[in-house]
Amino acid sequence: MVALAVASASLLLLLVATAYGRSWYRPAALVAFGGHLLVSLVVLPRLPYGWDIAGFHRAATELAAGAPVTASRTVSSFAAFQGLLYTAFTPQPATLGVVNGLLAVLVPIPVAYLADSLYPSTEATPAVGITALFLPLPFLFLTIPMRDTLSVLLALSLLAVIVRTLRSGALAGGLPALPLWGMLFLLRSELALITGLGVLAVAAVSGVRRLDTNLSLGKFAVMLGSIGAVGFALFARLLYPFDVVNAQLRGRSRGGAVYLDGMSYSSWADFLIAAPARAIYFQFTPFPLHVQSVFHLLAFVGTVSIVVLFVSGARSLVVREYDERVAVFLGVVYLAGVTGYGTINSNFGTNVRHRMVFDFLLVVFASPVLHQWWLRLRAWVGVPPGQSGDSDKQQREAQEFDRRVHSRGQDPNETHHEDGAETECKRAFLGE
Repeated sequence: MVALAVASASLLLLLVATAYGRSWYRPAALVAFGGHLLVSLVVLPRLPYGWDIAGFHRAATELAAGAPVTASRTVSSFAAFQGLLYTAFTPQPATLGVVNGLLAVLVPIPVAYLADSLYPSTEATPAVGITALFLPLPFLFLTIPMRDTLSVLLALSLLAVIVRTLRSGALAGGLPALPLWGMLFLLRSELALITGLGVLAVAAVSGVRRLDTNLSLGKFAVMLGSIGAVGFALFARLLYPFDVVNAQLRGRSRGGAVYLDGMSYSSWADFLIAAPARAIYFQFTPFPLHVQSVFHLLAFVGTVSIVVLFVSGARSLVVREYDERVAVFLGVVYLAGVTGYGTINSNFGTNVRHRMVFDFLLVVFASPVLHQWWLRLRAWVGVPPGQSGDSDKQQREAQEFDRRVHSRGQDPNETHHEDGAETECKRAFLGE
């Protein structure tokens, strides 16, 4: 019956790839899906780590059998999805692993849309989608038969729907956000609340822009600070009261991947002071001194790519034009997310799972740099235009540049004696 799940997931993937219509997506997604199947069916059963697979499996089995579910609310909510899969296919974690592989290869679709929306003037390439497909640590953890894959896909899809509504101005287009938000709240209530905070930030910025078109940096900082205070109030009153924060901190300071062991908060002032440093720990651990096993080393190597994406994203936001509303929305979601999770997480193994949504947001922020790298790689390997999944406009620009270069017998790397059109073609081709 696992074979039936594989066949069904493969058929659904082919249908989605056909409907999506991007030439690069089908081959890349099929390769990624094959990799997820390999990890799920061959690698995971041989790893000496159980994570929380047994707990999710037990809850789904109880629900599928009609017995009372003894797990937490969020695990019980996901058990409805997992139990449905168990009813249709074999009731074993491998079934969920196969479906998670399918969901994982759908993640690049909203990621690519967010990148296109944040940087409207940057031409699309396969770079963002391929990076999202094969980002090292998420590639592994999105395969593990737990709730993380569905949560990540729901969160990114919700962000994409909200961004589409912001750009189009049509509120009716945002109706799908309501069920997406509800499902996400059941699985990861903190991600749903963070998304709401992002919407509040965009509404505040848009309202102030209408009153003051010359919004200064100081006013902007005050406004975001006020929104941050609202977010903190939501965090402290609705999600994690003070005693719950310390209990969560102690509960997540277990296992072989603990950092800042023994730390606790004595007041909300301590909490706020520690929040920035703990956000850095959340996003970038494990640090070199944390490496004590092969798994820690693999986690550290994967984190290096996150550092590169963070630097590339910061650079892109500084030097590239972007849609302000989309940037505010995604920026608030990212900052609130890494800060909120960072204050209660003390285990970098848990961090890797909880920060996947924010890792994909880093891919979105860094998309212009990824775009440049893709074009330079294509130029370096000599791939002819039209064979790399580039947009029609890019292909025309690259073909025009090649035609001009060959007609004059020039070195493609020379920049002198060019007219304006040729210079523009060359810049587009090289990603400059």
